[in-house]
Amino acid sequence: MAQSYFYAGEREAGIAASLAYAKEVLQLTPENNPDIIVFRYGLFSVDDARRVIRIADQMAVGKEKIMVIAPERIFHEAQNALLKLFEEPPPGTTLVLIVPAVGNLLGTLRSRMQPLSESGSVVSTEAQAFLAASAGEREKIISKLLDRAKSDKDEEKQAARGEALRLAEGLQLSAYASLLEKENTGIRAFASDLDRFIPILHERSAPLKPIFEHLMLTLPRL
Repeated sequence: MAQSYFYAGEREAGIAASLAYAKEVLQLTPENNPDIIVFRYGLFSVDDARRVIRIADQMAVGKEKIMVIAPERIFHEAQNALLKLFEEPPPGTTLVLIVPAVGNLLGTLRSRMQPLSESGSVVSTEAQAFLAASAGEREKIISKLLDRAKSDKDEEKQAARGEALRLAEGLQLSAYASLLEKENTGIRAFASDLDRFIPILHERSAPLKPIFEHLMLTLPRL
C-alpha cells in the first residue's frame, strides 16, 4: 500500500490521527516502531523536503511504513519539491502532510492527496450515515443533533457537539475526495464553507443551528 494524505488542523491532533491510521489501517504498533516516522518542523524548507525524500526512498523494516510531516509553516517551494514524492510514494510507504488549514496547500500538491480525519479514517461514520440517508432522514438527523446540543446535561451537550464536528469534518473530507476525481464549482464552494465552519465548531459555544442550516441548503451531491 502506498498512499498520500493531508491533515488540516492542529499539529498534534494531526499526528494523533496519523498514528491512529497507522494502527488501524496499516496494522503498525505505534510504540518504538522504526516504520513510523514523525518529522516536526518549525519552518519546512526545500532542504527539509530533500531530506524527507531521501528517507522515503529507504526500505521499511517491515512491509509498511508511514512518514508524517508536521511543520508549523511550509514554503510553496518546499511543497513543489514534494510533488513527485506525494504523486508516487515509494512502494509500502504512506505519507501524511499536516497543515493548519487546507488553504495552506498548493492546489497542485493537494490534488495528489486524500484528506485524513481526526479519527485516522478518510470519512467519519457520522458523515457516511448522513450521506447515505434521504433528504428527509438528513433533516431528522440534524434536528435530533441540535436538540441534543441544547440539553441541560453538559455531558450530552458536548457529546452532540462532538458528533456535529465529526459530521462536518466527514463532509469536508468527502467534498475534497470528490474534487480529486473531478472539479465542481458547487462542491468547491461547499468545501470552502466547511473550511471556515470547522474551526468555529471546535469552540464550545459554536452556533450549530445556522451552520448546519446553511450546510443543508448548500449540500451538493458527493
